Amino acid sequence: MKPRDFLNFFKTKTGRIIAFGALFAGALIIFSVIRKHHAAPEDAIAVTPPTTNNVASKPQVVQSVVWPMQPFHPPAAKPETAPSPSTLPPSPPSSVQAGFTNASPQSLPVLPVAPPRQTELLTPISLLADSTAGVPQLKKLSAVFAPFGRLILCETVITVDSSSIQTPIVGLVTENVYFGGKLIIPAGTEVHGMAQTDRQRERIAGNTSWTLVWQDGEEMQLNAVALDREFENSTNQTGWAITDGSAGLRGEIIKSDNLADIKLFAATFLSGAAGALTEKQQTVFGPINSPTLNNAPFAGAQAVLQTYAQQILDSIQKNGFYVRVPSGKQFYLYVLQTIDRADASLGGTAIPVTQEKDEQTPTPSRR
Repeated sequence: MKPRDFLNFFKTKTGRIIAFGALFAGALIIFSVIRKHHAAPEDAIAVTPPTTNNVASKPQVVQSVVWPMQPFHPPAAKPETAPSPSTLPPSPPSSVQAGFTNASPQSLPVLPVAPPRQTELLTPISLLADSTAGVPQLKKLSAVFAPFGRLILCETVITVDSSSIQTPIVGLVTENVYFGGKLIIPAGTEVHGMAQTDRQRERIAGNTSWTLVWQDGEEMQLNAVALDREFENSTNQTGWAITDGSAGLRGEIIKSDNLADIKLFAATFLSGAAGALTEKQQTVFGPINSPTLNNAPFAGAQAVLQTYAQQILDSIQKNGFYVRVPSGKQFYLYVLQTIDRADASLGGTAIPVTQEKDEQTPTPSRR
């Protein structure tokens, strides 16, 4: 290798790294040699072993400490003073003293000892549950009552329409209700309930909460179910039909719009025709409408007709059909409780209403 090539090698990155490493190693070697020959003055300090409190190396000295103390002298007891002659009780006469010279001293009266006060005995805590807890108390019935499951024959007074489901059911009892030879509910008593829609069975159902109103104004709440009453011969109202006693009040089905079905069919047909006339193009995801000017009116007509058809369908399902029960319809009330005549009272369903006085602010007078 030529000297110029050797020098050129150290001009490269590899040569510079090698030269730096050699210089750094030489500097470390020189520093370690100098440190060995010249020790620091801090390292030359001799370390003395720690001293311990060795009791054997020192003589023990016993010292006694006396604290100044003062003796305690308790105070002397006060001498008892003799009673003065004026305070002594009068002495008995000499005759009495002579008679009772050898008598024994009188004993003090014995006071009666009060008996110990008896504390109230507390019943211990029972670990067993009370068998009567949560058991409803049986109600005492009056002499005029009817048991569970009575059928009360009634007749509607007003027309009940399912289009307005908040319509009340108002009826009259057509026959007296007896039990045990006693009149429980007389004919002419009013019955009041609320209607519920039962379109699937083409009937109007009623709530289970009913109110009986007697002719003298007494009221009573009653749990009952309205049942339909059908006669075998509707003209003479005799016998019982096959549906007699079925749930709900049978009525007449009425359509709100006779042309609703035709409108729905026409709207659906035109929507399908508009969709068929729309131009299609095949893509990877299937046929789609072509984005052309000719398809714009067909697409708009199809969307409008679909919306119109859906509105007609919703109207048919909601208000298309309703049930009407005319006045004079015969029905039963199947009672779900024991009828106690004593439960009827004046104002039985009255709810107290607090009347608030309106404070009227004074208006300024005009001059």
